Amino acid sequence: MANENDLLASLITKIKNDSLVLPTLPEVALQVRGATEKDDFAMEELADIIRQDPALATRVIRIANTAQFRRAAAVDSIQGALARIGTRQIRSLVTAAAMQQLFICSHPIIEDVMMTEWEESVSVSSAACLLLKAYVDSGGPNPRQLTNDGAQLAGLIHNIGVLPILAEAESMPEAITSPYLLKKVLHRLSQPLGLNILRSWGFNDDLLKVVRHWKDDSYQVDEPDYATFVRLGALSCGLLQRFDLDIDAMTEEAVAKGLIPHKDYFEDAVFTEPLAELKEAFEL
Repeated sequence: MANENDLLASLITKIKNDSLVLPTLPEVALQVRGATEKDDFAMEELADIIRQDPALATRVIRIANTAQFRRAAAVDSIQGALARIGTRQIRSLVTAAAMQQLFICSHPIIEDVMMTEWEESVSVSSAACLLLKAYVDSGGPNPRQLTNDGAQLAGLIHNIGVLPILAEAESMPEAITSPYLLKKVLHRLSQPLGLNILRSWGFNDDLLKVVRHWKDDSYQVDEPDYATFVRLGALSCGLLQRFDLDIDAMTEEAVAKGLIPHKDYFEDAVFTEPLAELKEAFEL
C-alpha cells in the first residue's frame, strides 16, 4: 500500500524531471492583468471582465467595503468598487481574490489540509496588509513604495507551493493516511515549488523573496519589504511557532524597528478588529 514516502518520492522524481504540473493563474486574473497593462486601459473594460465571475465580483465589492477602503457610504456595484479601490491596486486584489479558485479538492483529508492552507494564507495576507498600512500611517519610511494590495497579494502567495503537492497527493489518494504526515511533505517541498510557480506566473523578485524568507528569522534588509511584513503577518497569526523560532525575540525586534508600536499589538483591538473584517471579505 502506498504511503506518504511514496508521495514524497513521486514529487521529488517529477521535480528532478521537470514534469510536475504547476497551477496556472485563473483566466480572469490573466485578463485583468492584461487589461491593466494596456496604454488605453478603461475601467469599464475591467468591470466587464470581473462581471464574468459573479463570485469574484461579489468579493471585490466586499473588499471595497472593508475598513481598508471605506470612505463613506457602502458601494454595491463593480464600478463603485473599482473606483474606490483604484486602478493601481485592483490588479493585485483581483489576482488575490481569484486565487481561491485554486484551492479546490474532493479528497476529504486533502480538502481539510487545503482549506487550512487557504485560511492561513488569507490570515497572513490580511495581517500583512494591515501591518504595512499601520506602519506607513505612523510615519514609517517606505522608500520601496510598498502598497497595501501588494502586501495582501504577497501574503496570499507566501506558501503557494503547497498547491502542486496537494494536486499530486489527490492523484495518489491511497498514499494519504493522515493530515500530519501530509503536512510534513508540504513543509519539505512547498518553498522550492512556490518559487517555480511564481516564476511561471511572471511575478517579480519582490514576491519571490516572500516565498524564500517568510519563515526565515535571520532575514535582514535595510528597509522593510513585502517579505518583512508577510513574516510579521505570519508571526501575528501564530504560524511561526511551528518552525521552532524565537518568537519573543522576533516580536522585540519588530518593536525596536518601529514595525509595530508595542509587543502586545497583535492582541490589541486596533489590530484584531480590522483584521477580522478584512478576513471576512474572503468569506472566512
